[in-house]
Amino acid sequence: MSIPGFGGSDSFNEDNINIKTITIPSLYEWRIEIPFSKILKFKIIEGICEINGTELPNNIEIKLTGTKTCIYSPKIESKLEYLLVNNNDTSIMISNDDEDNEFTEYLSKENNMESIINLHSYLESKRQLCQDHNISNEEQIWGPRVLVIGSKQSGKTTLIKNLINYSVKMNQCPILVNLNPQDGVFALPGSISATPINDFLDVESYNGYGLTTTTTGSTLQTPKQPIVKNYGFTNIYDNLDLYKYQISQLGITVLSRLENDLKVKNSGIIVDTPPLSIKDFAVIENIISDFRIDLVVVIENEKLLINLTKKLKHKINNGLQIVKIKKNQGVVELNDKFIRMTQELAIKEYFNGNSKTRLSPFKTDIDANGLKIFKGILTKDLINSLSFLPAGDDFEKDSTKKENELEKYYKLIENPSSSNLDNSIITITQLEQSPQQQQSGELGKELLNASVLGYIHVSKFDDDKKKLKVLLPFPGIFPRNILISTSIGYNE
Repeated sequence: MSIPGFGGSDSFNEDNINIKTITIPSLYEWRIEIPFSKILKFKIIEGICEINGTELPNNIEIKLTGTKTCIYSPKIESKLEYLLVNNNDTSIMISNDDEDNEFTEYLSKENNMESIINLHSYLESKRQLCQDHNISNEEQIWGPRVLVIGSKQSGKTTLIKNLINYSVKMNQCPILVNLNPQDGVFALPGSISATPINDFLDVESYNGYGLTTTTTGSTLQTPKQPIVKNYGFTNIYDNLDLYKYQISQLGITVLSRLENDLKVKNSGIIVDTPPLSIKDFAVIENIISDFRIDLVVVIENEKLLINLTKKLKHKINNGLQIVKIKKNQGVVELNDKFIRMTQELAIKEYFNGNSKTRLSPFKTDIDANGLKIFKGILTKDLINSLSFLPAGDDFEKDSTKKENELEKYYKLIENPSSSNLDNSIITITQLEQSPQQQQSGELGKELLNASVLGYIHVSKFDDDKKKLKVLLPFPGIFPRNILISTSIGYNE
């Protein structure tokens, strides 16, 4: 008998007639595309298999849904049993004629695992040199700081997951930095984060990393504790200035951790990015400087490699390396609908947990009076508002007036209403309201520099009673901290 929510060895007995067996030859991948309407249950019964570097246990049921991934057999021929069942989660809205509603599977040897393993071996050699040096020398050095860049759907995240998991196998603890606000790694979409990783990523979570832990703390089940910065959008060009500012703040935190944690210092950092090209050179250059990158990995883009080599010549002369790695031919394109579904399920997982870890969210009403809720500014809206200024007036700033440091990043929501808060995700910052701030409203860089404490979901704003109907990740007194409303919508 299995424990509800934790699977069990007898699950396959539900419908033995539909159980299938597949053999994965050595060095082959079993590529699978599982729609949200289905759940793939499988067990490794022979051999050794892994997903993105996470080694899978034998004879233990694993469940996957809403993902496009591959199971790799690295050493010997492997065999697994699998069963495809319907996903009975009624909260997932799925159309029967959805083009992504079919289960796809096939075997292939066309992969880039040899290149990934070679890159991992190189990074591990640098870590070992760093460890040896730091044992015998008073002046310590840092482990490898890796930046992975490439175009859309080039396999950046898959590469990074492999590098992270392989480093964990070697008892390392690298910092995984996610700069793609579309994903949300150990955080919700709209955020960027940095997380020391000391155990394997969870392949059964919706994004393949693990439960978001900004509010749950570090426990045996969720040992990964991230530092999270709010951006509030999923497109970096919605407010590029804010995006670059938050990158710099995250970089300061990461470098501080490297300075003060010897194991992390030896292990280094690995940085994931949104799709970038040479047109985004200013962003790339900022990332390299903010995280003191010493190795740039370009995925399957010779032109980008050449252009970066030219533009970063001065840094190459000072030790920066730029290398190219080939793209896995099994990379599949994720359409906008699939990405949005993944985001919604990641948000749901944050509040409710998953089949292995059940969480108990708390619904309550909060009085909006006294709350300070800010909203990220879309750059195009700011430009449009400036275009309506009277012609011929340069509106020079009064030198006696303190400049508003938030004017191009955030604005205070003066009149909260259902139109701007319903079905939204709101960030709780670590910045508490002081009496002076409550009176003057001046926050400046205090708000910009604040990290994310957690998230709430506003399902409804009562315009008459001025109350927020919210979903909290845990019961208790709602912290009277500064809030930031994001552009991430979610219907519970």
